[in-house]
Amino acid sequence: MMFATMLAATYTVVADAVAADYTWPVVRVVDGDTVQVDASADMPPELASVRVRLRGADAPETWRPKCDSERKAGRAATTFVKRRIAEAERVVVRDPKWGKFGGRVLANLILDGRALSDLLIEAEHGRPYSGDKRTGWCD
Repeated sequence: MMFATMLAATYTVVADAVAADYTWPVVRVVDGDTVQVDASADMPPELASVRVRLRGADAPETWRPKCDSERKAGRAATTFVKRRIAEAERVVVRDPKWGKFGGRVLANLILDGRALSDLLIEAEHGRPYSGDKRTGWCD
């Protein structure tokens, strides 16, 4: 019963979050297109650690890369994201929704008014992604 209550609370926050902004702090950058946040302000402690996949961008893999160039590009994207988040005065998780991304939510991460996805793409550390089949990063 307790699990069902926690699940309902999680669903309520994530499902009803249309155009909602959350100031959940980023506690870890997983890779170029995924961060982990602390959502304890809005969710039970057992569910407060949430992984967020960036909406609108795909970055090279750092976990199970298919070639050395993807590994290097993935590390560069991860470093870029860490730096941009550390430099930001305000970080907002906007419009989180459950996605098809292995237990992660899909959301915009807004840094000082700019979408991190856009910054990642502009810096050529990622490319636009709308949820379709991804293309590889190896030549």
